[in-house]
Amino acid sequence: MIKSSDAANAINYHRQDSVVVSTSQTLKDWQTVSLKRELDIDLVDCMDKAPAVGLGISLASEDRKVLVLDCDSTIRTDIGCLTTIGEAAPENLVHFVFNDKTFHSTEGLPVRGFDRIDIGAMALGAGYEKSYSFSNLEDLLIGMETVMQETGPIMVVIDVEFDGFAASYPEVDNAESWNRVRETLRR
Repeated sequence: MIKSSDAANAINYHRQDSVVVSTSQTLKDWQTVSLKRELDIDLVDCMDKAPAVGLGISLASEDRKVLVLDCDSTIRTDIGCLTTIGEAAPENLVHFVFNDKTFHSTEGLPVRGFDRIDIGAMALGAGYEKSYSFSNLEDLLIGMETVMQETGPIMVVIDVEFDGFAASYPEVDNAESWNRVRETLRR
């Protein structure tokens, strides 16, 4: 297991000039480590929407990587997002799933049977080009170099343990976040 904040730091270290779309618990970790907030789309109160938003951005900005930071609960409640991304086949999209095998919004209660689900295999079956899985930080840091050079769409499943420290959501509304990124991409 990797601490969720360490996973966010590893992604941030390798992000380069990628647009990052984050939501739910991943947003809380991401907003504390991101060094390029002008390229971050924060989806507050938009559970299950990060894959669709990331897909739209990746199709509109083919010259730039788009990283989606997502939670395992999205896959459980919106499995169709995998097929939509697989069918569209954006070469610049990397879909990270922070997999803690719980439904964090319900106080992190374990979800019965969720440990039997292979998110990476589901993504490949839906049309993703590659799938990676990491459960220790060293492998994630090394593997990120390969992930960022691959042609997508790519699924990256990271087995995480959400830190005891729970940052709050950023104090920015969704429209402000979108406008900030839109202006940055126009430059």
